[in-house]
Amino acid sequence: MKTILATLLLVSSAALHAQTAPAQNTTGQGGQQQGDTPTRDGLWDGRMNGGNYIVRCNSIIALSMHEYISDGVARVVEVNLTLNSAQVVRFYFLEPYKPETGSNAVTAGTQALDRAKGMFEQAAGRVSPELTTPKVVKNYPTSTHAHTVEYVIKDEARLNSLFQSLERGFRTGQGRIWKEAQ
Repeated sequence: MKTILATLLLVSSAALHAQTAPAQNTTGQGGQQQGDTPTRDGLWDGRMNGGNYIVRCNSIIALSMHEYISDGVARVVEVNLTLNSAQVVRFYFLEPYKPETGSNAVTAGTQALDRAKGMFEQAAGRVSPELTTPKVVKNYPTSTHAHTVEYVIKDEARLNSLFQSLERGFRTGQGRIWKEAQ
């Protein structure tokens, strides 16, 4: 009788695990994404080009992803983590905003952005080739506050992958290691 119960428990456990286990597909279709590895420690460990961020999955209260136009010059896709602390964590993808042509004010803004971008790239090329990598720029106290942690993700597809990894950790409590660079 004990052997039958043990066998039933083992089969039930395997069936339950098969239903709830994430797919091990690393192609980015369906389950786990490339650069997103599950762990058993309950920590989401993000390894971005601009630094690392580690958070306990069960301390995430809310997770959001949205898109907006900043000052008419940049398209921003932003992922926000809300934690049970004063700290705010944001991950961004940024690109120049290219509005439909027709508005003189919008065209002037786009031209100003293109000029500023060109000047930045020229200056960065003279100082260091590493400066052309997107970086978060903070201007205390006007642009952010001391409790904000921010990362710029170079590729929008990788930002989407980061969000999906965080969402899996948030929903399941299972730890993950996510890497920006492939």
